[in-house]
Amino acid sequence: MSPAEKSAPKSRKRKSDAATDGDTTAADAPAPKKQATKKAADKKDPLPDLSEIELPGDDDMSVAVWDTGDIVRTKIRAMLKKEGVTKAVFLRTIVKAAYPAGSDHKIAPNLLTNFRNKKGPASGDTSSVFNAAYVFFEKLRVRDGKPKTKMREEMEEEWLTGMDTKQQLDGWVTCLAGEKPHIDKYGKTRFH
Repeated sequence: MSPAEKSAPKSRKRKSDAATDGDTTAADAPAPKKQATKKAADKKDPLPDLSEIELPGDDDMSVAVWDTGDIVRTKIRAMLKKEGVTKAVFLRTIVKAAYPAGSDHKIAPNLLTNFRNKKGPASGDTSSVFNAAYVFFEKLRVRDGKPKTKMREEMEEEWLTGMDTKQQLDGWVTCLAGEKPHIDKYGKTRFH
């Protein structure tokens, strides 16, 4: 066989006009629709919708925070242990509780992981997870009619207008020679 008679090697790529053999019905037919599962429709949301409960500062997202990062992390851990509560469900619920109705704000799962991995009362104080989770848990406390804890009352005395969530509280501190800064259980920097 001469080189001119040899056919060109076949391409492994699929041709868009490959269905020219008269088999156009398979190419033109739409894919079958998936049936909605009854399981998803019957599922009850594992966390309550607290968006109807109003807290002072809810309208402009300036709710005063009177829990430390450690307290909020403890509450988050307990909530995530409940059956049916996944990280995604929890994040959607706290966004719905903390942000105005109709908001398309989302909190990425890695922010939840980062916040949960921190340690210390002031660690993570600027995190959107901290603020949204606090609002959710406070609305839950109000809905259930539970009293304030002793620590919460102490926090209200220490932080008259609520814990600072705009500035990082566990960052750099300038002090005099001989002073040793530390963060107390309320998230405040003290010197001794």
